[in-house]
Amino acid sequence: MMPEDYLRQYTESFQPLATEFDSPQHGTELMLERGYHYPPHLRQESYLDTLSRADLLEIVQQLLATEYPQQRLIRRQVGEYLETLQRLKDERAWRQAEMERLNGELAWRVDELANLGTERERLAALVIDSHAELENCRSRIAVLENECATLRATLTDLRGSASWKVTAPLRRFSSAVKALRTPGD
Repeated sequence: MMPEDYLRQYTESFQPLATEFDSPQHGTELMLERGYHYPPHLRQESYLDTLSRADLLEIVQQLLATEYPQQRLIRRQVGEYLETLQRLKDERAWRQAEMERLNGELAWRVDELANLGTERERLAALVIDSHAELENCRSRIAVLENECATLRATLTDLRGSASWKVTAPLRRFSSAVKALRTPGD
């Protein structure tokens, strides 16, 4: 049974028998007392929170009288019902506070996830730049290795030439003179 049906079933005794409210605009409204209407499009169970304790006690007594006509409602039962109602309200308030906390944490996590996404994109761009720089270094190394091979070939050709062999005694004499000039070595 839906809450609206339950409320409508047990509040039929509160509705007046007058036909002035039979118009289409008032026919679907729930009325607990004269002048106090519940609009049909709003949730009826939320309006019970606005009633005073006396009104709630009267409604509970009439509900129990309708449901259990042989029993009477005593003060202890009313106190228990009110305690249960207060405990349920406190639990609802706690659950709403917990939901708000969890929603805040969820929003923080979503922001953190977005930040991690941008950081990942930045790192991916950095990796791409590193790969490009690595390729540049590899091509530069290939150029330098080619240049080194060319210089070695030139040096080998130079040392194998006749002029290098003819000037060998002159280079040895020049090295000996330099050794005599620098006694610290």
